Amino acid sequence: MRRALLVSYYFPPRFSVGGKRAYRFAKFLPEHGWAATVLTARPPPGERLDPSFAEGSLPAGDVRRGYLSEAELARMPRRALGSDGTLEAPTEAAPPIARRRGLARLAAEVRYVPVIGPNTGRVPALAVRVARLAREVGAEVIFASGAPWETVLAGVLAGRAIGRPVVVDFRDPWSFGPVMATRPAWSRAAAALVERAVVGAAAAFTVTSEMTRDAYAERGIERRVECIRTGFDPDAAVAPRRGEAVTLVHFGNCYSERTLAPFVRALAAVARRRSLGPGAIRLLNLGRVAKSDLRLAEELGVSRLFEHRTVLPYAEGLGIIAGADLALLTGFGDEPHLLPGKLYDYLLARAPILAVSPSPEVARILDATRLGWTHAAGDAAAIERRIEDALDARAAGRPLVEPDCAALSALSARASAGALAGLFERVAASPRG
Repeated sequence: MRRALLVSYYFPPRFSVGGKRAYRFAKFLPEHGWAATVLTARPPPGERLDPSFAEGSLPAGDVRRGYLSEAELARMPRRALGSDGTLEAPTEAAPPIARRRGLARLAAEVRYVPVIGPNTGRVPALAVRVARLAREVGAEVIFASGAPWETVLAGVLAGRAIGRPVVVDFRDPWSFGPVMATRPAWSRAAAALVERAVVGAAAAFTVTSEMTRDAYAERGIERRVECIRTGFDPDAAVAPRRGEAVTLVHFGNCYSERTLAPFVRALAAVARRRSLGPGAIRLLNLGRVAKSDLRLAEELGVSRLFEHRTVLPYAEGLGIIAGADLALLTGFGDEPHLLPGKLYDYLLARAPILAVSPSPEVARILDATRLGWTHAAGDAAAIERRIEDALDARAAGRPLVEPDCAALSALSARASAGALAGLFERVAASPRG
C-alpha cells in the first residue's frame, strides 16, 4: 500500500472541527490504496477533549503528535479563542478595524504584521519535522492542511527539501473570505502574495467547496485547484434522541457574523402565533452562543425557548441532531464560499435542514439530497413556514423529509477520500514530484 503524510495542527480527540477533515481522510484513504501517517499537535494541558474519538481508532492509521515540541507546547498562550465551543462565555463581535481611530486602530493593525500568523517562527523547525517524518515512513506525498497557515508553508518547504510532491489544503480561503475581511487592506495584499507563492510551489491545491475553487480560479490560480469536500463518516453510529418539545438545533459556535438571529425572530413569531411555551418548542444551540442572540431572544420574549450548552461529545451531539425536528444551518453574513462543517454532521444524521445561507452550493446540496431548504436571512415568512411545517409534521407523526440515499452517498468521506487518493496518484506520477 502506498503512503501519504497528512499534516494537520488539529486532529481528534480535540473538539476543533478543523481536525475532522484530516481524520476522515486518514480513515478512508486505505480503502483507496493509500495508508496515512498523520502529523498533528498534542492538545495543550487542561484542554477539554472529545471522548467520542479514542486513540488508535483508525483502522490503518498512524498518528504522530510531534507537530509541536515540548518547549513550543509549554509556551502556548492560554487565551480563550472566540469560537472555542468548550467555553461557557458567550461570544461578542469586535468592532471592525475600519471603524477604529487613532492608537486603537494602529494597535489593531499591528496584530496582523505576521502575515502567516503569530507563530511564523515555528515554520523552519516544523518543516524539518515534516521532512524527517515523511522520509521515516516512506511517504510518497505530503498533504498539508491549513489553517494555521504555518502548516502549508512548512509542508511546501519540507517537500522541496526531500523531493516529495506536496498537496496544500485550504479548509477556508486564505487571502479572502470572512476572516480576512476583518483585516486591513495591506495585510490582505501581503497574504495574497504569500498564498500565491505557496500554491505555486505545491504540486496541487485543494479547497472544500466549489465556490472557493471558482473564486481562486477567478484570481488566476485555476491551474491546480481542486474541490475535495470533507464529507461525513458513513460508519459513524447515530442513535437519535428525541425530546417531547419540537426541537430546532444548531450544532456549533456563533461568533462575529455567524448568528441565529433569523431563527430567533422566526421562533418568536411562530410561538406568539400558536401560543407555544417551553414544553412545546425550543431552539437549542450546542456550542458557544452569541451575546447578540441572547439579547434578541430576551427582547422578543423567547428567552425561555432558547437553550444553549457548550459543545457536546460528537456521538452525543449527533444523537440530538438525528432526533431534531429541524437542524439549523447558518452562513457567515454574506460570505458565499464556506460550506460549514456541521452540514456534513446534519447529512449523516439525516435531519431536516433549515439553512439561512447566501451559498448556492448549500442550496444545491439540500436540493439534491432532499434534506432541506435554503432561505435568505431576510425572508422571515419562509423561515417561519418551515418551523410551522416541523410542528405540523410532529403533530401528524410523519417525517418532514425523505432523503435521497444515492445523493447522500456521494457526499460521504469515503467518496471524498477516493477523490483525494486519485489526486495523490496523479501528483506522485508527475515529473514535478
